[in-house]
Order: sequence, then C-alpha cells, then structure tokens
Amino acid sequence: MSTDVAFEKTVAGEVAERFWELYLEAFEPLRTRAAARHVLHREEFDEEMADPRVVKLLAHDEQGEAVGLTTLATDLAAVPWVSPEFFAARYPEQSARGAVWYVGFTLAHPGRRSTRTFMDMLDALVAHLAAHRVVAAYDVSRFNDDSLRFADNLRRRVERTRDITVETVDRQTYYAMAFH
Repeated sequence: MSTDVAFEKTVAGEVAERFWELYLEAFEPLRTRAAARHVLHREEFDEEMADPRVVKLLAHDEQGEAVGLTTLATDLAAVPWVSPEFFAARYPEQSARGAVWYVGFTLAHPGRRSTRTFMDMLDALVAHLAAHRVVAAYDVSRFNDDSLRFADNLRRRVERTRDITVETVDRQTYYAMAFH
C-alpha cells in the first residue's frame, strides 16, 4: 500500500472533515489512557487546521482516503501548553532563527498502523525537520511510551539516517490521592 504525503499550511472544508473523523477514530482510546487531555474538541481541531503556523502533514491512500495526519507548530506560540521561554533558554541559537518547532500529534488510521503509512509520514517529517535544521520538541504519553516504546522506536528510526541528539527536557507525572 502506498501513501501520498503532502504538507499543507491550512486545511478546511471537506478535507478537514475527513481528517476530523480520522482523528477521532485514532485518538478515542486516549480519553481513558492518559491523564492529560489528548483529544481536542472540534473547535480546537478546526482552529489548528486553519492556523498557518501549524503545518499539517496529510497522508492519503491510493484511493485518496485520509489515512494519516501530523501537526507541526513552526511557532511555539501556536501551542497553548508549551512555554516558548523554556525552549528559548535551552536552545537560544535555534530560537533566535525560529527553528524550535513542536510536533503536536501524529496518527495513522487504526487499520493502517501495520502498513508503511506511519513510516512514510515519519520519513517525510524527518526530512522536513532536517532540511530546516530545527530542534523538534514533542511529548509522548506514558501509555504510548510503555506499551509501544514510541520515543525509543522513534529515536532509533531517525538515528539510522540522521545525526541527532535526543534528550528528555522535562517530565510531568500525574498523581491521584484518594481519601478514605
């Protein structure tokens, strides 16, 4: 199965609708697997799709069906939960040239997860990030890290073709205190 991958600054109308449906199908399980809210409300999704500071990597199958989506904020101010000052203090040279970007989310259609779709998207994203010599920040839920080893697998995949350094820059742990 081949995947057509394209970068878009804005997505609207029927295309946005198809990717909204895909987004819900892919992210619905995270509602109960992560303490932080990982599923955007429809209005938030539409705002992100319309925001040109957030590049959308769109993947379609041979029939033109939406099968994958990645968001990439090229301006940290576009990501409400990210502190641009935090990254500017750690990466001053890249920040000065607007080269600290944030990978918001990436997903593949549940039925395509064992196909090349995700790898095709990842390869296109990595080539784009490398061409711009950016610091690419991202977060991974504990569920995806523990069950899928997402961060380790991502690092290993990228290290095969690129000279990179990956470091944990912060960690948020959620606790619950039940009173009896």
